[in-house]
Amino acid sequence: SSGINAEYGLVSEEVVGNVSKLCVGPPGYRGPPRKGHLIFDANFESGNLGRVDYITELEYDIFIRPDTCNPRFRVWFYFTVENVKTDQRVIFNIVNFSKTKSLYREGMSPVVRS
Repeated sequence: SSGINAEYGLVSEEVVGNVSKLCVGPPGYRGPPRKGHLIFDANFESGNLGRVDYITELEYDIFIRPDTCNPRFRVWFYFTVENVKTDQRVIFNIVNFSKTKSLYREGMSPVVRS
């Protein structure tokens, strides 16, 4: 999980454990999730989502957990998203992906099921 280092005011980018039914809404919002406040989950076999940061209603920074056998690598991702609005398009920025030359640059795209 992320935290603020009080001495330096820095945000930690440590990613430990899977996100489990995390509702991510606008900063300061309190109350039940509204339609469009995305609910992220990776608490299942092979799930590896460690943290989600809200940028805007249409954009989120995603932090994936390291691979089990080699903690230096973060080369894949697997998580679910619920509570989307009909026809809602969202940008997910995989912030800590470790592949500098990814197949996504060559036209490949992630598998998305809705």
